[in-house]
Amino acid sequence: MKKALIKIITSLLMTVIIIISSFVITVYTRGDIDDYILPKGFEETIDNAKPLRNENAYARIMTANVLAHYESWGGTDARRRAKMFLELLDTYSPDIVAMQEMCDQWYCALLKNAKNYRLIYPLSTGTMARTTGIIYNSDTVDLLDYGQYEYTKFDEKRVRRIVWGYFQNKESGEKYIVTSTHFNLIRENQETESLNIMNTQADEQVAIAKNLQIQFNCPIFCAGDYNAMDNGGYDNPYFAPTVYDALTVSLNDTKSYARRTTEGDARDVRKPTQDHIFMLGNATIERYSIISDTVMQEMSDHYPIFIDVS
Repeated sequence: MKKALIKIITSLLMTVIIIISSFVITVYTRGDIDDYILPKGFEETIDNAKPLRNENAYARIMTANVLAHYESWGGTDARRRAKMFLELLDTYSPDIVAMQEMCDQWYCALLKNAKNYRLIYPLSTGTMARTTGIIYNSDTVDLLDYGQYEYTKFDEKRVRRIVWGYFQNKESGEKYIVTSTHFNLIRENQETESLNIMNTQADEQVAIAKNLQIQFNCPIFCAGDYNAMDNGGYDNPYFAPTVYDALTVSLNDTKSYARRTTEGDARDVRKPTQDHIFMLGNATIERYSIISDTVMQEMSDHYPIFIDVS
């Protein structure tokens, strides 16, 4: 009996070792970016960046749809693009990044190379194809609590969700919550159905934000790719301006409240975007920035956006 038990335990340990070894090998293989070269002009753009934040700012919150490597989504090999993103993290040092379209290739690249950044739900995001998540700088903030919510209506379960984290600045003690999400989009010949789904998601996003504020009594920042443009967008109804308007009934668009705005050379900060960082609660937005430098088009089909909060 004892020998049989030892044999079972040994077998289980070997299975665990094999699984862990396979995981590590996969991460290091799929996440290896050493041989990838940054695109021409990128290093110059980074060198010319103005990353300094206001001394009163206790949080820098970024949202980034990094574009999955799936060819059917329009993506290319994520590892070269991940090398750009890691340089972006080193330069701008956001405390929190709301991530969208973080496929397994992105997951492995970040896990292997972003040493001080941690991922909420690391075993279900990326490897299990849940592409919406949050990474946070473990050197600057503590993660106090976290959760996720699946929308009741969606076209892609792995994408359409809310992930949230409750954070505390290690130096100042300021506490705040960041949510990351990725709404549906309006598809051709499915306009009515798509809009109905997006309206439901907007209602649920607002409800989640309000519930979190009641529970934790701190500012809430709702970041992500909403597939809904501000200021009417360019092509009504496909950029869902009514969904954006519905969100701003309860949430404040930080772009409209920022004391200062900055942008790159390829896109004016005043132009409509599908990506937003909304706010519920009291905080001052010192800076709103879209990192819209031309070379950033090689990293993703979305420009990263960040805010500095005081």
